[in-house]
Amino acid sequence: MTRIAIELWQHRLEAAYRDDPFHAVRKNLSSVLPAEWDLRPATWSEDVFGKQPELSICDLAMHIGGPKYMYENCIFGDARLNWGDIALPASREMEAVLAWMDEGHRRLAAGLAGLTDDEALSQERPAPWRTPMTRTRLLGIVINHDVYHSGEINRQRSLIRGAQGWESGR
Repeated sequence: MTRIAIELWQHRLEAAYRDDPFHAVRKNLSSVLPAEWDLRPATWSEDVFGKQPELSICDLAMHIGGPKYMYENCIFGDARLNWGDIALPASREMEAVLAWMDEGHRRLAAGLAGLTDDEALSQERPAPWRTPMTRTRLLGIVINHDVYHSGEINRQRSLIRGAQGWESGR
């Protein structure tokens, strides 16, 4: 039994969530001030985003957290969880949402750590939309989802602080 690939996926999962100093979700969230948490940028483009204002950083964190529970259930559980069944955090307060996200990530990481052999990574599991996919493809989706939305958080924080580019001076 070998776990070389499992360990590689564990590293990738952690890098996307907390370890990469520039791209990890939790690294970008760690610099968000409480006053910025549920604020929508004052300057948003109707051409790009339509008539609805952009999402707050809290909205993005909620969007990142929910799939962690869904994918954990699909990849490692009984694959019966529906989107509407995901238990949300007790409130939209920063501490509650971050704890909820961390718990979802912990569950996902624990499921991966619980695999006994690299062979298990090639097993097909139902995606949230019920299409069979290998565990590695599903893990790749989760990892890319974290990195993608981490960039959005970085952008929102920059817009809220009035930065002209990505550098906000903070």
